[in-house]
Amino acid sequence: MNYEFLKDVLGSPWQIEPGTLNSFYPVLRGLFTGLHLEKSKEPENHLAYQVSADSRRISMWSNPEPPLEGGEPEPEHEKQQVIHILPVRSLLTKHDQNCGPVGTRTLATRLLDADGDPNVLGHILVIESGGGQASAVPEMTDAILKCSKPIVAWIDGMAASAAYYIACYCSKIIASREMDWVGSIGTMAMYEGRKSKSLEDEHGVVSVTIYADGSDEKNEEWEKAINEFDFTLVKERVLNPFNTKFRADVLANRPQVLETQLRGKTFYAGEVIGSLVDSVGEFSTAVDQVLLLANYNSGSQKNSGDNQQIINPKKQMKQFSHLNHVLALEVLEATDEGVFLNEEQLQSVEDRLELNQQLSVERDQALQLSTDAIATDETSRALLASAYEPFNAIDPSIMVAVTAEAKAEAIRTLLSQKPGINAIQNLGTRDDIKTDEVDWNLINSLPHNKNVDINS
Repeated sequence: MNYEFLKDVLGSPWQIEPGTLNSFYPVLRGLFTGLHLEKSKEPENHLAYQVSADSRRISMWSNPEPPLEGGEPEPEHEKQQVIHILPVRSLLTKHDQNCGPVGTRTLATRLLDADGDPNVLGHILVIESGGGQASAVPEMTDAILKCSKPIVAWIDGMAASAAYYIACYCSKIIASREMDWVGSIGTMAMYEGRKSKSLEDEHGVVSVTIYADGSDEKNEEWEKAINEFDFTLVKERVLNPFNTKFRADVLANRPQVLETQLRGKTFYAGEVIGSLVDSVGEFSTAVDQVLLLANYNSGSQKNSGDNQQIINPKKQMKQFSHLNHVLALEVLEATDEGVFLNEEQLQSVEDRLELNQQLSVERDQALQLSTDAIATDETSRALLASAYEPFNAIDPSIMVAVTAEAKAEAIRTLLSQKPGINAIQNLGTRDDIKTDEVDWNLINSLPHNKNVDINS
């Protein structure tokens, strides 16, 4: 069993997109059942190489293994200025993998070594990865910050999660195609194991975990997750700190990234130009960008028998992602006299400004309608409150009732508690008196009526 590899991957935070995780998981399961990964050479498409700044010729940067005894030594690098190309591919781990791919610690060493070469003008990271271990990221990002030469990330299909984390530290991010995958900014972990007090397995074996006194917080996150399916501590203590830094670093390096792009979703590069990526272009576009950032004056010509360097009239200038997008330009260029736009480019800017003006007017109208609606609503509430005041003064139970229906119910309750004032008949009608049915002789014979007759 590959104990070192398992120790590295199990329980540690991962910044990886789901497709890469799903393809890796069968290998991980196989390691638990005895799968052994044979030690292999590093794949050729993972090896660093160089591109000539003038001829654009490609040659290998170095041979990672020494030549066989008696073999021909590797030729020295031509004394020419070059761009260092460093592939960042497959599953990212901090340490080298037995199956071939090297870890980010080795990649970082290669990057810093190349940056110290006076012939190197800059670097291109060719990224084709769905991410990997969160601990693999700082090795590369720290090295990028130490470099003195410009670094451009060129996405060769995918730069997701930990791989995008590394890319965001580069000066520019260029996707090879609009359908490249980028993003997946988030952090996760996988836990696997037996409960601390498990049932017997098929061999009658149980698992018991015992902690010494005073070790009540040891492995607490793992124990809660495995034994109680409670992931609160894993999130609070392990995942959230990594993810908070991930999001903060992306925003620090690329402040134009939207909040909706920081929640773990993976995007097509064509959907996020100007935010997660700067542009879409071929590998040569990345080469041109490095030369521009390095302010490299290329080419030579003969004049009166002497080699004279051709002076590039174009100068490096600040780039504006929104303006570049409107003009459909990967790089804005300038001369000593300034920046010049043709008529078609000016029309593009004019159209966008007109559209923005129209959107501003529509926004202002919508805000005014909203303000008017709020004012009308406040007036209605004031009138209603004024109408309620006489009723609220009757009793606190009516005052605390919120709606008209509730206030009416409170009044009914109060009336029901005072039966002496209850209406016992319908006061809106009168009974008909039928005089022909009255017995006047009986009435006149009553004692009090006789007294009245005598006294009168």
